[in-house]
Amino acid sequence: MIAITGSGEFLPSILDVDKKLLNYLNDIPKVLTLSTAAGKESDKRLSYWENLAIVHFKNLNVNHKHIDARNREDLNHYSVIEEIRKSNFVYFSGGSPNHLYDSIHDSDFSNELHDLEKRGIIAGCSAGAMIMGEKMIKGVGLNYLPNTIVIPHYGESFYSWISNTVKVLNRGNYKLLCLEKDTYFIKDGYQLNVLGKQNVHIIYKKEHHTFSDGDTIDVSLLQ
Repeated sequence: MIAITGSGEFLPSILDVDKKLLNYLNDIPKVLTLSTAAGKESDKRLSYWENLAIVHFKNLNVNHKHIDARNREDLNHYSVIEEIRKSNFVYFSGGSPNHLYDSIHDSDFSNELHDLEKRGIIAGCSAGAMIMGEKMIKGVGLNYLPNTIVIPHYGESFYSWISNTVKVLNRGNYKLLCLEKDTYFIKDGYQLNVLGKQNVHIIYKKEHHTFSDGDTIDVSLLQ
């Protein structure tokens, strides 16, 4: 299963949404969080993400471990591979989507991630969501969502540049999956649905479809 949101990772506003998301698991949650997307940032910033994740999942009362993996070498260390094999919920937080992609693609870690998709949940926010598309605003993605570009922070004034980018990309060949905060787009096999407090949008050429909590999305809209 894939579960991606535009923004709000590990914040109080998304706590009750994450509680519902964890209930999608068939087994007891075993959560890993990775701030690899911020791997080129300062130690202070990485500690911020780690502490935020620890508090968040402690409040959710689940088994959680944060992995300090800052790059490709770190992610493919045998100890990280072992941790992902034991987990059923992996969460990628924000930062640089290109650094995160470069750290994951075509690697042992990537192979383990594909296996995890079948038994659990791959979750991501902002950069962690962007890598799931076939293409990104700059560069390519991991292609968990073919024919798709994932646009996070949709509708947030600070990220108004994204709206302008959407208009440009809208003329292309890709479907635009636009994610608002505190709201997950979920792909479970061929089933697509929405969980959260705001909206998910699919934009392609002159079409603009909006979905909210509990809605099921016709899979043809992303084909």
